Amino acid sequence: MTEFEGVNIDAIHYKMTTKKEKDYYGKLANFGCVLCHLIGFEGVPAEIHHIRNGNIPRKQAPVIPLCFEHHRGNTGVHSLGKKGKFEARYGIDEQALLEFIEEQFGVNPVNL
Repeated sequence: MTEFEGVNIDAIHYKMTTKKEKDYYGKLANFGCVLCHLIGFEGVPAEIHHIRNGNIPRKQAPVIPLCFEHHRGNTGVHSLGKKGKFEARYGIDEQALLEFIEEQFGVNPVNL
């Protein structure tokens, strides 16, 4: 969890999320890590990853479910960065993962 002067930023973001978004995020989290799923490990617990591109605000960014390791771990998208290292390591990029998720669950309600 992110702390800023004693305030839990993740909790604030969660409270600002609509019921429709919470339901969608819950479905994604229950599905598990999309990358683990595609490599044969279904149901691995997931966090919600916002795909940022350019100046899109976090709240409006599309989301995918990733496990801790693929999200914030040493081999995750935040650690490997946007310069192609994540894609090179796994042979798939965030956009392809998003397209798979959208085929399974529909579009992120924020983007409707």
